[in-house]
Amino acid sequence: MSDPLPSFRTLAEQATYATLLADLAGRYRGDEAVIIFREPTDPDAAVTADAMIRAGSVSDDQYARLLAAADRLYAPPPITRAVAFDAFGTLVYIGRKRHPFERLIRQARDRAEALPSPMVQPIGLADYAAALGLPHPDAELAMLDEELATIVLYPDALDALRRVREQGVKVAVASNLALPYATSLRALLGDLVDIWHFSFDAGVIKPDRAFYGSLTARLECEASELLMVGDTWRDDIVGAVEAGSRARCVDREGRASHARRFIAVRELGDAYPDRRRAAQMTELELFRSGIDANLDYLHGQRWALEAAQFRQALTDAPDAEKAAAKRVLDDHYDTRDQPEISRAALIHDAIATIGAQKPV
Repeated sequence: MSDPLPSFRTLAEQATYATLLADLAGRYRGDEAVIIFREPTDPDAAVTADAMIRAGSVSDDQYARLLAAADRLYAPPPITRAVAFDAFGTLVYIGRKRHPFERLIRQARDRAEALPSPMVQPIGLADYAAALGLPHPDAELAMLDEELATIVLYPDALDALRRVREQGVKVAVASNLALPYATSLRALLGDLVDIWHFSFDAGVIKPDRAFYGSLTARLECEASELLMVGDTWRDDIVGAVEAGSRARCVDREGRASHARRFIAVRELGDAYPDRRRAAQMTELELFRSGIDANLDYLHGQRWALEAAQFRQALTDAPDAEKAAAKRVLDDHYDTRDQPEISRAALIHDAIATIGAQKPV
């Protein structure tokens, strides 16, 4: 049975997808490429596949990147030394948006085009109005105060940051931002953030590679060791991937389409799940865990086999005997607290079997 196609906005996109699958299947490592293309959980593959579908034309470079992503499917999981979160739309939102900076820009568009954006320089609203040659922006300042007063944390924000920090991983907030909004973020997120990386300080905005380059430099990690978490595909996902990092897309409404949905999360905690238990398990604990898992499986298989044999023996028995036997069967074989065959006995049997298989 063929895999279901993802949803497409147009028939042309669906046709492109089908054509790409057929072409990929016939190429070197085609099976793995098809798998990663259908479920591109690698962010680089997701970005590439999304671009391939939307463009309707595929370059050799895109194929090469897709096949490289397929190779990584079988590689050890990458090391994460830092997780960077976008701010607005990811960690926080503005309850009442008034766009005061945009209002000033509309009043003096020509002058604004000749000046650096307030997103790439540390400048307040009043000083920016003066630079534009506008009168003191009383109305816009009131709008700004209203926005700042209605900045609210998403319910899962603090817990997500706390969980990352508890695993010994650095936390950054990396956002395209104007200066006045930074104070509110710091007040809301407090000590849970190691690095604040804002565009007005960096002098460049996402998705520019320089933004991510200066971010990893401040975090003292390699690009491949950074996980970017954000809600804007171009700025947070494509930008991070093209800079050599990994990314997860925050899609709180569950509306991600095409290849994007495979690296999307609806809750921040799922972007970087709790890995403390696996990281702290010793070799002996891992060994015991494996034994327990196998014993659980064998235990279930043994009871299922004996119960099936018992039921088969009752096929021709009188009805009264069947009813009594069924009660015994339900009481005896469908639980694990059996006096006849205990967990210790299973371990003993397993050890005896292994010993019998060893060469003399």
